[in-house]
Amino acid sequence: MDYAKVLNELRQKKTEKLAAAEALLKEGKVEDAAALDKELEALCAQIATTENLMRRSQENAQPIDGATPQVEVTPNGKPFASLGEQLQAIVSAAKTHTADKRLLQVNNAVKGASEGVDADGGFAIQEDFAGQILETAVSTGDILSRVDSYTVGANSNAARWLMIDETDVTASVFGGVQMYWAAEGATVAASKPKFKELKLDLEKMMGFAYATDELLQDAAFMTGFFGTAFTLASNRLLEDSIIAGDGEGKPKGILNGGALIAVDPEAGQAAGTLNTQNILKMWSRALFTGRRNAVWLMHPDLEDQLPQLMLGDKPVWMPEGGISGAQYQTILGRPVLFNDNCQAMGAKGDVILADLKQYMLLRKGTAKQDWSMHVEFLTDQYCFRMVLRCNGTPKVTAPVTLKHSVKTRSPFVTLAARVGSTRTSGGSGDVRGSGDVK
Repeated sequence: MDYAKVLNELRQKKTEKLAAAEALLKEGKVEDAAALDKELEALCAQIATTENLMRRSQENAQPIDGATPQVEVTPNGKPFASLGEQLQAIVSAAKTHTADKRLLQVNNAVKGASEGVDADGGFAIQEDFAGQILETAVSTGDILSRVDSYTVGANSNAARWLMIDETDVTASVFGGVQMYWAAEGATVAASKPKFKELKLDLEKMMGFAYATDELLQDAAFMTGFFGTAFTLASNRLLEDSIIAGDGEGKPKGILNGGALIAVDPEAGQAAGTLNTQNILKMWSRALFTGRRNAVWLMHPDLEDQLPQLMLGDKPVWMPEGGISGAQYQTILGRPVLFNDNCQAMGAKGDVILADLKQYMLLRKGTAKQDWSMHVEFLTDQYCFRMVLRCNGTPKVTAPVTLKHSVKTRSPFVTLAARVGSTRTSGGSGDVRGSGDVK
C-alpha cells in the first residue's frame, strides 16, 4: 500500500473541509458547519490510523521480493542480486516511505554510518554494482583501457602521489640523479632526485535515465539497460575529458596539459589536410621511451585521407584486418583510435600521438543513486540520477629536453591547425598555444 499517497489525499480533504466549515460559520450556517466538523473528526482519526500503520510498516519493512531482510550491517555482503533489483527497491522506498532494510544495509556498508538515509533521500548503490559501471567503462574503452587507472575507497575523495619532476635529461635523470666517472680518490658532486606532489580531488559526474512504471517491473531488463547505459555514457564523457577537458570541475585533458607539443603543418598546406610529413614530424617529437605504448587519436573525418599516406612507395598506413589480422588501423605500426571527441578536421587536436600510460585516471569504487518521479511527472516516468566520482590529469607537466637536441619531446604531440597559410615559426617546429611548451 502507498501510505504516503493515501496520507496526502486525506490531508488535502481535511484542508478543504476545514476551509468549507470556516466559510459556513461566517455565513451563519452553524448546523452545516457542525456536520462538517464531525466529518473532520473522522478524517483526523483516519489520518492518525494511517500514520500508525505506516510507522509499523516501516518497522517491519520487508525486501521487495519478500525475502527475509538481513538486519546486521555486513560491509562485504551483497544484499541485492542485481542492479535492477536495487533500483526497484529504491523506487518502492521513495513511493511508500518504507525503507527496504537492504538499502540501509548498503548505505551503512558504504558510509560506515549508523542506520539512516541522506537528507536528500539518496541511496548508495551496492559497491560491486557501482564499481562495475566505471570498471566496465575503463576496461572496454579504447582510450580508458590504456590510461593509468587507480581506484580509491568509499571514504576517500582525493589522492596524492609523489612523482619524479623530470623535464631535462641533458645531464641527469629523475630530476637530479647523476652518475660520474671518477678517478681514484676524487670527489664527486652529490645528486638527488627532484620530486613533485600530484594531488587529485575527485570531481562529480552525474547521469540521468528515465523509466516507466512498466519497465520497473522487469529487474533483469533494468540491470542490463541501466548498467549498459550508464557505462556507455561514463565512457563517452570520460574520453571527452581525457582528450579536451579544461580541468575545471572535470579532468584536465591532453590538449590542455602543459606537456603538449604542437608541430607546424607544412608551408602552404591546404586546410583540413593530413600528409606524411605531418606524421613523421609528430613521430619525431614523441618521447621515444613511450613509443611502444603510443596510439594515434584521430577524428573519424580524417579516415579517408589515411590511404594516401606514403613514404616513397611504402605505405605509412595499414588497414585493420586483412593479411595482418590487426584489430586496429595503424600508422607507423601504432594503432589508430578514431574518436569524435578529438577536434574537428583541420583544427589543432584533430590528430594526437599519445602515450596514454602517461595519463592518470582516479576513480571511486562507489556511486550514489537518487530517484524522483517529479521530474517527468506528466509522462508517468521515474528519473534515476547516478552520481560517480572521478578525475584525471597528464602525469607529465612539460616537454622533456634531451642532450644535444634543440627539439623537446613529449608523450603528447598534436598537429597545429591547417588553415592554408604559410609557415612563420622557427626551426624547432613548435606552434605556441594553450598548453604548448617549446
